[in-house]
Amino acid sequence: MDLLMLLGCVSLWVGLALAEVGSFSECRNFFYHRAEPQGLDVANTAEICQKYNNLYYFATLYDRANRIPCWSAYKLGDAACPGQAKKMSQWFVEPQLADPSKSPEMKTEAESALSLDERRSSQAVNEDYEDTSYDRGHLNPNAFQCNDGRTATFTLTNAAPMDPCFNRIHWYRLEETLKTQLTGSCRNVGGTPYLVTGAVPSDSKKIPIEGEDKEGDRNRPYNRVSVPTHIWTAVCCDHWDNNRKFSFSFIGENKEASSLQIIPVEQLNTNLSQLYKTSEPVEVFADDCGSRSPKGLQVLSAVKKALYNSFRNFVIDSYSQLLPPAKRSKLDRETTQVMTSTNLDQNKMQLTSIGFLMGISSLADWHSQFENTYKQDNLACVLAPAVAGVAKASGISDRVCTLQEQKHLPNSGVTAKGWSCVGQTCGEHGYKYSWCYTSYKNDWDYCCTEKCTVDPGSKRYECPRGDGSTTECSPQYSTVTVSGKACRADHPCGLYETSYFWCYTDYRDNWDYCCSPQHYCGYHSSDYQWCYSQDPKAAWRECTP
Repeated sequence: MDLLMLLGCVSLWVGLALAEVGSFSECRNFFYHRAEPQGLDVANTAEICQKYNNLYYFATLYDRANRIPCWSAYKLGDAACPGQAKKMSQWFVEPQLADPSKSPEMKTEAESALSLDERRSSQAVNEDYEDTSYDRGHLNPNAFQCNDGRTATFTLTNAAPMDPCFNRIHWYRLEETLKTQLTGSCRNVGGTPYLVTGAVPSDSKKIPIEGEDKEGDRNRPYNRVSVPTHIWTAVCCDHWDNNRKFSFSFIGENKEASSLQIIPVEQLNTNLSQLYKTSEPVEVFADDCGSRSPKGLQVLSAVKKALYNSFRNFVIDSYSQLLPPAKRSKLDRETTQVMTSTNLDQNKMQLTSIGFLMGISSLADWHSQFENTYKQDNLACVLAPAVAGVAKASGISDRVCTLQEQKHLPNSGVTAKGWSCVGQTCGEHGYKYSWCYTSYKNDWDYCCTEKCTVDPGSKRYECPRGDGSTTECSPQYSTVTVSGKACRADHPCGLYETSYFWCYTDYRDNWDYCCSPQHYCGYHSSDYQWCYSQDPKAAWRECTP
């Protein structure tokens, strides 16, 4: 999408809007089970039932101290608003936040009958966002509502400072996809989509951060409005048929190079308790709007897949000049495999610019994960070396594996034992078996025509080679040696013409042993850590986890 199009702003006539402050009693229909989120109240908050033309449209808990909403709760509006502008040229403020005796009408600043100091005393005002690098980002998205409901979202009590790239591209794409999925998977099948979107205030970062010394602007106060560190949304599809009921949430960092995590609402509750530093447990939805029925999980999987696809497609679009069509197709296949797998704990996954990472709590956990996904999903959970800060910064775990499409397929560029093909891909090339020339001593090697699996008799990895016979093979499984070193980028753990598993660790032909794909580094009833480096359990090495 053209960035200039995203930057456009269309004027829309602003009518009178109303807001009632102090109680949610008149707008509980916007809460699942009519119960407001719990545990997120902070000092000096205001409960606002947002009202326009005598109708209520959503609810907001406003943080007066940080001058941003803590959260806004709303329901999905009409699926389409043909011909309606998405932007407005004016934003409302809440006079009643400064003076409870004022009429509960949401007005423009010029119409508020308050002095500038009075307006500034309890809320953000438009000048807080002027000449800064931040957008007024909606919590209740204007695109989720129609007509008067859309107009009512343009209040600064429903806005928080958002990074323009995050707001206009990352979050926009997610909201667009979420609306489509909730319309088809919830609203159109008799469900009611309830949503809560929140902003986590920063301890120190405020807007504006630039222009402080501009001539003629020296009297403008600064450091008034907190810039959120994270933006989050919790989704609940309530349905009379519990088999169609589901919930999930997603959270992203409010920055240009943002990442997306899609997690259960229960996990979001825990994360928000830590991020908001609350003393009480957080509960966004009563009973977490939980459903573990097979149909509910099936619907949820489809929604997650679409959201991941949307986020991934933007990343790929950003590198469209660098990624060839084959790479795009590969990522498409991987996304389908990952998001439809029943073996993966998708709560630990993070989508990156190149693929998927899977959080690993232990090597035993990884080994079990590798075997299940390899056998059932045709995915390789390739153990990656520990890189300081990478896994922890993602919020996943201390160690990760990368989820990849299996390499041992017909017409691939990798031989059975792991060598890269040179000058051709795997194929018969005039013989009855599949083969190719390799980078090893100008020689050749057999290729797999089907998946590389463990033979029940020999207990070794073998695969068909196309002529009725089989050959030993190396599955994708690890890029870490027994001493914890990283394998060379083009040389993961494999057999490579030997009986044991190994890899090069640099381009000077230095190498190290690898644990067997049927084993992993651990104590295994010993007082030191070790693993088999050869199948079937024939040789072993001490190792570093």
